[in-house]
Amino acid sequence: MALSFDEIRRRNLLIYEYIRGSHCHGINTPQSDIDHGGVFLATPEQILGLGFDYTPLVENETHDDVWYELTRFLQLLMKSNPTILESLFVPERCVLFETDIIRKIKRHRDLFITKQCFNPFGGYAVAQIKKARGLNKKIVNPITKRLTPLEFCYTFYRQGSTEIKYWLDIRGLLPKYCGLVSINNMRGVYGCYYDFGQHFSDFGISFDSLSEHRPLYNFLKDYWHVNDIKDPEKWFDKNTVIRGYTGIIRNDDSNELCFSSVSKGEIPICNISYNADGYTSHCIKYKEYQDWVKHRNPVRYESNLDKNYDSKNMCECFRLIQMCIEIARGEGFHCDRTGIDREFLLDIRAHKFEYEELMSILESKKNEMDDAIATSTIPDEVDCGLINELLLEIRKGQVGEWK
Repeated sequence: MALSFDEIRRRNLLIYEYIRGSHCHGINTPQSDIDHGGVFLATPEQILGLGFDYTPLVENETHDDVWYELTRFLQLLMKSNPTILESLFVPERCVLFETDIIRKIKRHRDLFITKQCFNPFGGYAVAQIKKARGLNKKIVNPITKRLTPLEFCYTFYRQGSTEIKYWLDIRGLLPKYCGLVSINNMRGVYGCYYDFGQHFSDFGISFDSLSEHRPLYNFLKDYWHVNDIKDPEKWFDKNTVIRGYTGIIRNDDSNELCFSSVSKGEIPICNISYNADGYTSHCIKYKEYQDWVKHRNPVRYESNLDKNYDSKNMCECFRLIQMCIEIARGEGFHCDRTGIDREFLLDIRAHKFEYEELMSILESKKNEMDDAIATSTIPDEVDCGLINELLLEIRKGQVGEWK
C-alpha cells in the first residue's frame, strides 16, 4: 500500500519535518504560505520485498508540502538538488521534528557542497531568468485569442506582401468564397480561385446592381477588364455559375487550410503563401498562455501587473545566483538570508525595482557567478561510497529494530 502523510505519522516513519521556502530563507511576507518538507523511512515490506509499493515521496495537491523517502532523499542530495540540499541547512527555528538518523546525516552535510552544485543552482537560476522574461512577455503581450491559419496566409502586395484577409477585403471579396489549389514544386504556396457565382447569389448581386458594390466592381474591372468585353452582361451571366469552393478555412475553429477542386482553365485571382511554422508557433504560445492563466495565483498576478514581472520569481533568481556564488567561493551554504541580502530580496518582492533595472543587475550577477565557478576550489563531487555506507548503516539499524 502506498504511504500517505497520515499513514507515515501513524506508523512512526517520519524522521524529519521542517519549514521550507520563503519562511526558511527569511524573506517571507504576510501573504506567504508556510511550506513543509520532510523525510520518512520505507516500511519493512517496501525494503525487504520487491518494492512494488515503494513510495519515493508524498505531497499535497499544491506541491507545497513534500516528504521524501530516505533513499530518494539521499539520491537527490547526491545530485545537489537545491531544494533538498537546503533541508540540511535550515535554521533551527525551522526544524519541527528530527531524529538521530537526520542528525547523523547533518553531521556529514558539508560533503554535499561540491562543484556538482553549480549546474543545479546556476542552471535553475538561469532558468528562472528565462521564466521571468517569459512571464514579462505574458503580462505585456497576452495571447487571449487563438488565431486560425487564415491569419498566416499572405499574398503579394505592391513591392511586398500583405495578409490575404486584407487583400481580399479591399477588393470586396471574402475568404469563404475562395478555393485553394496546391502549386507543383512550391511548398506552402497555393493558387487562390474565387467563386463569384456564390458571392453574387448570396448577396443578390445582379448585372445592373454590380456597380453599386464599388470595391468588387473596381476589382472586376481590373481583373476581368469588364469594360473591354463586348457583351458584359453575357460575361456576368457566365460567371454566375456556382463553383462550390470550400473557402480558405472551414470555420473559426479550423487549424488547417481547406482545398478545393477547380476546373481546368480557371484563372486564380492571386497566389497565397501559408506560414505553417508561424501558425504552429502561435498555437504553442497560445496554449502556454492559457495554461498559465488557468494555474496562476490571481492575487499574485494582480500584484505583479504594474511592474510587468513576478516579484517572487525574480527574488528566486537573485537568491539562487548569490548562493551559487557563495558556494563556489567556499563560503558555505547560507539558507537564511538574514544579514546577507535579505533586505535587497525583500525590496524585490515589494516591487521597488523596474523590470529592466532588475534584468540588468541579474546579467551582472550571472557574470559574477560564472567567474566564481571558473575559479572555484571546492571538491569536485560527492563521495557516493561514503553516502552509500551511511545509508546501509541506517538500514541495518532499521532491520535490527524489526527483529
